[in-house]
Amino acid sequence: MSTVVTTTQTEGPGFDYGLVFKQSWRLFVKDLGALIIGTIVAIALSVVSLGILAGPLTAGLYGMVAGRVRDGKTPHVGDVFDYFDRFWSFFGAFFVLAILIGLAWLTIVGGILLTAIWLYVFPLMVDRGLGFGEAMSESYRMVKGAFWEHVALVLIAVVIGSLANGALALLATPFLVVLVAVAYFATAGRTAELERA
Repeated sequence: MSTVVTTTQTEGPGFDYGLVFKQSWRLFVKDLGALIIGTIVAIALSVVSLGILAGPLTAGLYGMVAGRVRDGKTPHVGDVFDYFDRFWSFFGAFFVLAILIGLAWLTIVGGILLTAIWLYVFPLMVDRGLGFGEAMSESYRMVKGAFWEHVALVLIAVVIGSLANGALALLATPFLVVLVAVAYFATAGRTAELERA
């Protein structure tokens, strides 16, 4: 199911918006069908389960992108279920982040800053098999080298999410998952994997 990668990169070498958006769009279009249907499945099951399945299903969406980038694996809709073997880790991570970041969003600025700091928690848990607390710390270490660039990325993602309603949300949501995953690989200095995917 998941593969542990032992990369120890802690601070990104900077942030290249051109690379991130170009590769995000390319990978999104390349796997469009699987990403959209996977997102529909993840959202539907998350709603039906009152959010209980949201964590591992979100991990599955990130796993679809990580598998493509890291292993050259073509994603399939069923991949959204790949992280149920770590159900409690992703369940806990999703709800703790939802509560902490949700409360911070009451101040708007705090929400933007915390979202940027913990942007890579799920990608780290998926790609490197880290535990929740370790992923929170590592995400902060990765982001701090290009902190304001990540804040701007969060603002761009918020604008994209806000403009997309109805059917457009079915395109925006998987694109934003791809965007965060690609930004994670780029920040970790793994651009060769992105270009090869």
